[in-house]
Amino acid sequence: MTATVHPRLPTFDQQGALGWRDRALDGLNCILRCVESVLRFRGLEALEVARALNGALDPVGRDLAKDFDGCRVHYRTAFGEGNRNVPFVLDRLGAGEPVMVLPDRFHLPGDVYEGRYHFHDHAVLAVEFSPERSEMTVLDTDADPENGFRRLWEITEAEHQLFTWVGTVELTAKPDNRRGEDYFAARVAGDTPLLITGAAALGALIDELTDAGLGLVTARALHVLVLGDIQPLLFIYGHSLAVTEDDALPPEVAEVRAAALASRVCAKRLGTALIAAHENSEPQAVYPRVLELARPLRTALDRLGVALVAAGGAQGPQDPEALPRLRERFAHIERSCFPVSEDAAT
Repeated sequence: MTATVHPRLPTFDQQGALGWRDRALDGLNCILRCVESVLRFRGLEALEVARALNGALDPVGRDLAKDFDGCRVHYRTAFGEGNRNVPFVLDRLGAGEPVMVLPDRFHLPGDVYEGRYHFHDHAVLAVEFSPERSEMTVLDTDADPENGFRRLWEITEAEHQLFTWVGTVELTAKPDNRRGEDYFAARVAGDTPLLITGAAALGALIDELTDAGLGLVTARALHVLVLGDIQPLLFIYGHSLAVTEDDALPPEVAEVRAAALASRVCAKRLGTALIAAHENSEPQAVYPRVLELARPLRTALDRLGVALVAAGGAQGPQDPEALPRLRERFAHIERSCFPVSEDAAT
């Protein structure tokens, strides 16, 4: 067996990446592509990465920016004072450790929100810094694939304010190489009630947003929730139940895997349609039609719940606090990613 040769620096590369077919954000959000790149850089293979990134199948309580089974992201925030994080970032890069950066787009040269809004809705992975040129190399899912998804940031004193939100990735568990059937058996009892309860809460939240009408900020917060948490939650879960010639899943577990991946496709369609609607000349007139795409997502999640029960899980009691907790989480997304008023978000 030929050993895998890992690069000197982390990369964004389709080879070995999870479900990457057309776009870097196939199935994963920008934060998770950064974490995946670091895990691959540390020597993990695709199945090991999926299981390191996996966690509770919980659409309500799980935060896909930090809640993982096999790794941890250590964040440092300094909102309004990004310069305080710069020594840490440069020190880590100098030691050969990549650093994830959620830049304050208000200070990002050339960004559509430069000088306008303090948005923190995108992550890049800083991998190298040249003191001689004052240039930082970052991996960015929005960058040119022909250039390896790399960008060069010139880091002057003004750009120090970019670094309001940074993080480093730590492996916290040994790579998980259990057979898919054994891996699933250890999880199904805990995952089933979380998924069923969470799907019901998500449906109720979407009903509330539909009744109230999406605003310019709530629509953006919904696309962050759907694409940043719900889609990768389902995508990673499906990929953690990997199938190989030597590890064929029992039919009932294979059905769970298929249902999870089908659900994530529905989540992707809703999230990307919301992003497209943001750019419409009258987005609030378009949002009601886009929200119709929530119906197939809810149906797909219900089917996943049925498949989990058929594979040995139990629904469990209803959690009356699930919807209030999801409401608060949604409000937190609004505050942290888009801290502007409805009037200012035009």
